[in-house]
Amino acid sequence: MIAVLSLLLAASPELTVSHRRVDTPDHVALSLSRYRRAGVTSEQPPVLLIPELGFSRAAYDFEGRGLARWLAERGLTVYVAELRGQGKAGPGLSLEALGGDLRVILDALNVKTIDLVVHGWAGSLVIASNIAEPRLRRVVALNTPLLAEPPSALAEAFLEDGGRFSALAGSPQGAHTFELLFSMWSKFPRGTDRGFLSTGTRDLSRPVAAQLLAWMRQGDLPLKTGSVVSRMTSWAKPTLLLVGLADGFASAELCAVWRERSNGAVRLRSFSRLETQEDFSHLSMLLGTHAPEIVFPLVYDFLIGATP
Repeated sequence: MIAVLSLLLAASPELTVSHRRVDTPDHVALSLSRYRRAGVTSEQPPVLLIPELGFSRAAYDFEGRGLARWLAERGLTVYVAELRGQGKAGPGLSLEALGGDLRVILDALNVKTIDLVVHGWAGSLVIASNIAEPRLRRVVALNTPLLAEPPSALAEAFLEDGGRFSALAGSPQGAHTFELLFSMWSKFPRGTDRGFLSTGTRDLSRPVAAQLLAWMRQGDLPLKTGSVVSRMTSWAKPTLLLVGLADGFASAELCAVWRERSNGAVRLRSFSRLETQEDFSHLSMLLGTHAPEIVFPLVYDFLIGATP
């Protein structure tokens, strides 16, 4: 069966990637990329992927590998959005404003229904800011916290310094800090984690780093209506929550509790090296050696309606 699938994929039209700019009402440029095989159609809704704070499109497509291409190769139309402060988008000075960017992207896509994949703290913010969005069908949340607390003194120090990934990339000590926060105890194709730190990250703005740190320390983030916790606990969209036990930036305990406090919409799957080949960290959930064989099929099966 695997051999047959490989032949079918090899014979299918070439995957194309296109890019466009989307402007927000307050004149911030967002970046939107589409992955699709020419001539390949699917009855499934398109899928929109949104990376973590400080991460770029490379979280889903690094050196030709990643979830965006993996899903597109299986016939889905895939979009990756870089919201304000991410990747090639314009500056991000407010977490709440970033959460509102999803509606701008959906308006630009002009779709009636779409599935969503989110990651980390950015995922929590996007979900909390869009609980009433009727165009969302199913959601996959990767290491996405409900509760908030500083995961470690190292994370606090990183955010107190402004969330500067560029500073981490500038020294062996900084690279070790990145490893402890984002790729601890994980396996990657050679050079992936260090390469992603250098080319796939972007410094947080000082205001966003301060807001994220305050969110962690206070346990919640107030929004114009309600808060992240109150809104996420009322979430009603079918959601698959994937949690890696080796995450040093959004710890498993802060994420897994979402299932207990939800109204039944959230289905949890956690990873442990006792059951799978590794615990998975914040980054290896997307770019790790074992992600395509363990994590990606769970995402795909949930999106097409199969039981993961």
